[in-house]
Amino acid sequence: MTLVLKRKMENLNNDLNCGCDGLLIKKRKPCNIVTKETKTKIFQIVKSLMNQIFSIPFLRISNKPGNDENQKYFEDVLQRIEENKYQHLDQVFDDVEEILSNKLKNENQVDIGTRKLIYSQEDIEVMADQMRKKINRIQENIFGQENTLQESKEKIDMKDIHHHQDLDKTFETLQSRYPAVPPVTLMTKALDISLSKCLDWNCIKKELEEANKMNQPKYKSYKFSPSREQEFDKENVIHSYIAGYQFHKMISKSSNAPVPLRTIMNTSDAIESITYIENHELSAGYKNQKSVFQQQGKVNENGKVDELLLFHGTAVSSLDSILTTNFIVDALPQQQNTNNEQRKKTMMFGRGVYFSELPAISLMYGNGLLLCKVMPGKSEIFKPQGVPPSDISLEYDSREVQANDSQGVIHVVKSPAQILPYCVIQLKKQSLTSQYMKPSHCVLPSPPTKCPKPKIPISNKAHDHAGWSVVKDDQPKDNKAPSETIEKTMHNFTTPTTPSDDDPTCSICCDPLSSAGTVSLSSCGHQFHSSCLHAVISHQAGQQHIQCPNCQTIHGVKTGNQPAEGKMFFRKHTGQVPGYPDSSMIVIKYTMVDGVQADGHPNPGKPFHAKGFPRTAFLPDNQNGNHILELLVKAFRRRLVFTVGSSVSRGEDDCVTWNGIHHKTQIQDNGNGHGFPDMGYLDRVQGELKQKGVE
Repeated sequence: MTLVLKRKMENLNNDLNCGCDGLLIKKRKPCNIVTKETKTKIFQIVKSLMNQIFSIPFLRISNKPGNDENQKYFEDVLQRIEENKYQHLDQVFDDVEEILSNKLKNENQVDIGTRKLIYSQEDIEVMADQMRKKINRIQENIFGQENTLQESKEKIDMKDIHHHQDLDKTFETLQSRYPAVPPVTLMTKALDISLSKCLDWNCIKKELEEANKMNQPKYKSYKFSPSREQEFDKENVIHSYIAGYQFHKMISKSSNAPVPLRTIMNTSDAIESITYIENHELSAGYKNQKSVFQQQGKVNENGKVDELLLFHGTAVSSLDSILTTNFIVDALPQQQNTNNEQRKKTMMFGRGVYFSELPAISLMYGNGLLLCKVMPGKSEIFKPQGVPPSDISLEYDSREVQANDSQGVIHVVKSPAQILPYCVIQLKKQSLTSQYMKPSHCVLPSPPTKCPKPKIPISNKAHDHAGWSVVKDDQPKDNKAPSETIEKTMHNFTTPTTPSDDDPTCSICCDPLSSAGTVSLSSCGHQFHSSCLHAVISHQAGQQHIQCPNCQTIHGVKTGNQPAEGKMFFRKHTGQVPGYPDSSMIVIKYTMVDGVQADGHPNPGKPFHAKGFPRTAFLPDNQNGNHILELLVKAFRRRLVFTVGSSVSRGEDDCVTWNGIHHKTQIQDNGNGHGFPDMGYLDRVQGELKQKGVE
């Protein structure tokens, strides 16, 4: 036992009431006797010693080679304390000293992750000295007189905390003063305070204050639940009444909205809770933007900047990020009820953050319903005409999408600085349904025109038993050898020529063109080596056309390698696709069967699989939709809609896959971009068809 310890024990044995209290025990108790009251405290002290960095050689670590069963470790002391094997405190410290005085026969090591900690007997002596110093500091602190807290937790000073020998009370005091600091950090500090006398109190206080500030939430929230008893005196309760009034006022309001509206059950009792948000940083930015609008003269007739209360729907998991840092215009929204999967952001009415005066519209995008203060600034009025608008121009700060009754149903806000998150409205689960109301029939101001029937040639069997129009692959079989077909294609679309000074090299092989063996394409005039162009044709899906490597101009009729056994069906349906409320819809169905790959496929002679068929797609039954249908039929007959290759979605090879002509395979978009509304889709797919020579 150390000299200091022995002297302490001698003094304590001589005078039990001398004011120099024993090790973690009460006054007027024998200082060197282990009682029930001291057992727990001794156990905590030994355990705290084991947490010191210098205690590693004195622990029975499982991956430490050469553990001697006859050698004592700190774990043995803990076990003996638990088993009440100690009667006197000096027995405890004798065992501790014996552990610190252990001699090693060889070097020892401990595995720490991927590294090895190696130490010798000399290292152990240094570490043992550090442990003894720690023990001495513990004794000097613990043998001091016990005190009690005489001040409230709010006013207590750090030095007062130090005088507490009760670890739990010290921890509770720190937790009340620094509630945002993680409990693990506070417990560590409580141990240091309880076991050490030589501490820099100002340093500890500053460290905890900084940690508390760093871990403070960026916003304060005040949660209120509907109740028969009105809490008019409760702080910020007025905001919950405002949010509740706005929800109930707008939830049942009918609208000629150009987008679907979610059905909410039992609207009078649908609110679970309303949480008012207070974010001073976002409030300051919002206030600055209001000053900017005032300076720019963007005020109403009363000289004030207009402010609206608008709803925004999102996944519940996205709410905290919005409440902390505000909206991010280009952030991809989270899928509802998924593990942080993101969905495509359509922005069909221009780039910005989307809001609605109607919560039923916002709830289409997630169960997280956020009510925000919004300054529209100078707002542009837009009424849908079936054609998507461009992005909001520089002179405007927002866009208001109106139905034909001049009601603003969608607001697109350019900058997050114009937005201040106000309240989160949590609805009851039983009120949230997956049902929705279709867009109104009255969005377009002009009367609908009757769409002409598409002039589409169909197979000899005009309709099947279900009323579907049937389209079959009618490409003639080419019985010629591939080399003959290629020569015929070269003959039809190229002309031997002399290299020009403007085009001295072949862009396929990058070698200079020569007077012999150079050809030019008939339509675009680009020049290539005849052999290079021959090789290009031989490696493409169909050999009856040439697509210029330079400008992509197609010479002839481009055909693909779509399996010949497939069929395409289409029919009209009385349903509607979102975004086209005055049109019925066209339903397209494709069928494919398993088969064997032919010439032109990746692996001729090997089987291919037609998984996921039949596949269904949808178009609006209007003039543009019927034109796209006509082009799709043409593309199908040319074997361009599907191909044989690797399926990215399935992760399989030798499958029938889409061939770059995108289809809307769902009526209602659920966030993956496969459905409507998508006001730019018809133009995009027409461009994709044009790239394949279908127009």
